[in-house]
Amino acid sequence: MRELLISAKNGDNNAKEKIIKMYYPLIVKEAKNIFINGRSFEDLIQIGIVNLLNAINKFDINKNVSSFSSYALWSIKNGFRYLCRSEIRYNDELSLNKPNDDGLELEESIIDDKTNVETTVLQDIIYENLYLALEKLDNEEKELIEFLFIKNERPNLTKYCKEYNKDYYYASCLKKRALKKLNNFLINILQ
Repeated sequence: MRELLISAKNGDNNAKEKIIKMYYPLIVKEAKNIFINGRSFEDLIQIGIVNLLNAINKFDINKNVSSFSSYALWSIKNGFRYLCRSEIRYNDELSLNKPNDDGLELEESIIDDKTNVETTVLQDIIYENLYLALEKLDNEEKELIEFLFIKNERPNLTKYCKEYNKDYYYASCLKKRALKKLNNFLINILQ
């Protein structure tokens, strides 16, 4: 690598091309993380190559040659950062294409095809109104509605009567009264 760097610093285009081929995948990887309005992907690749060539010219060959890889990496990254900072005042767009730790792009993590926003909002409104309606019931009515429809999967009035030691006819009338109150309250809200 030392001879290759010396040749490239002395103007040998073949040596420069070999170094560019070695670092080309890194340049592509870094360029994929950037979006600048008015710049194509190919433009960004060319800018990355220019940053690499600058790193070759500025690298002190008397230092440890194995440190060139990290020097080149930071030169490429810092060149892209500088470009973004200098272009940001002229661009008002943000890239949603930068992958996160899970490999998903930001736009993919924002959009959830399984969730219908309209349905979610309507459900939230219904639950809120239902909660307000339940608060209008007296304690015994609320206890019955919660037992039959919230706490148990299968509404069973007989089970309620046994557990709370209530008469079946009384529990049946209590259920009708509570459901009628809920119905009237929800109808008034929706009008």
